Amino acid sequence: MVGMYTATQGGSTFSFKATDPDEGVRLTAVWSTIVYNSGDDRWPPTTDQPKIYNFELCYAYKPLMEFEWLDYRGGSMLDLSSDDNVRILKDYAAQSNGFFFCISGKYLRDPVTEANLQEIAVDSQANLMSNYLQDLNLNSTRPDQNKSFPIVIIVTMYDYCYHRDKRELIEDVKKIFPPLFASNSGWLVMICPVTLGKELAQNSDNGKIEPKNLDVPVAFVLYSILTEQVQIQQEKLREIEDRLDDLESSNRVNQWINRAEIKKLNKSFEQADMQFKKTIEMINILAREQDLSSTDIYLSGKRIQIDLN
Repeated sequence: MVGMYTATQGGSTFSFKATDPDEGVRLTAVWSTIVYNSGDDRWPPTTDQPKIYNFELCYAYKPLMEFEWLDYRGGSMLDLSSDDNVRILKDYAAQSNGFFFCISGKYLRDPVTEANLQEIAVDSQANLMSNYLQDLNLNSTRPDQNKSFPIVIIVTMYDYCYHRDKRELIEDVKKIFPPLFASNSGWLVMICPVTLGKELAQNSDNGKIEPKNLDVPVAFVLYSILTEQVQIQQEKLREIEDRLDDLESSNRVNQWINRAEIKKLNKSFEQADMQFKKTIEMINILAREQDLSSTDIYLSGKRIQIDLN
């Protein structure tokens, strides 16, 4: 999370900041420690209690949207459902607008086979992550074609997997979560390998920090939300246009009677069209800056290509 936060601070027209300035300073300080320190003091302590962070995504320093990020103890999924931390996690997941599932590259150093698939699913807790997807269905929030519910499967510590063919690695990840890639499932999924540095697999205390792909998961979620907004805006334009056609195709008497409404609708259409084009422009800029055309994104099991035009 700290890496993702700092990765979007420069080099892009989109930025990512904490709504609480003090929290932003703290996260930046943690990142500085990771980059410049070594040994046991380099890495922050693991999370012991759930903590909610509030972030804001901006375009050209102008706020686009706010969202919450729940940071929780990874072992929470192994606790009994009566545990307070588990209840917090389940309640939060049921109301969320997307998931980041993290699979450590340590479990993917070797190919996934029928012999080791179940062991990897248990050790990486992928089987428990799947339970949260089933809970979505039980809570009547199953994703469909009309509403985006982005899921990012993040292969963390990709430095452990650099020796592997990337396409083979992607196929192995799909084996771990087969329901997400089923035909007509409606799931929108990105598989994204990330690393803090190639040297860290061999030397975590002193290896060089060279982040790769840390900002891509957030960019994909933003792309999904903006794409959904475009569909809503496009529908609004159609409704205004249909109403205008009805009024302007009537006889001159009715046109005169409805002249105030026609004027108001024309103004509404201009404003809606301007917002629509602005959103399209933001989507194209985001896709080009993050080169989302080369990422591994699937809809109902089929790999989809993001158009940069």
